[in-house]
Amino acid sequence: MEIILGFATILGGLTAVWFFWDKYNEKNHWVYEDKQVNNNWFELSDLKKTLETEGFTFRWSNVDAIEERKQKGYKIIYEEDKQNKRKYRLVNKSGQVLIGRKPI
Repeated sequence: MEIILGFATILGGLTAVWFFWDKYNEKNHWVYEDKQVNNNWFELSDLKKTLETEGFTFRWSNVDAIEERKQKGYKIIYEEDKQNKRKYRLVNKSGQVLIGRKPI
């Protein structure tokens, strides 16, 4: 009888950990979306001002060249909406993605 109760207790504990782990991951899960912007929007944005103070330089890149540019230190620039857990990849009308890097 003790073995059955011990097993049930362990199984109940594992179930609780699994349940709360899923809830934790739901809260910390970011949704990634594209946001179409133009160069004017970005030039006037607070995002650009913030990243420039960190030393970033920017350029637009075709999607097929992003991996190559990552090797040169560029990264995709995201606008974050922390309240709604969304990260927006900034894309212009031609489909180019905004990327940036800090000088080496």
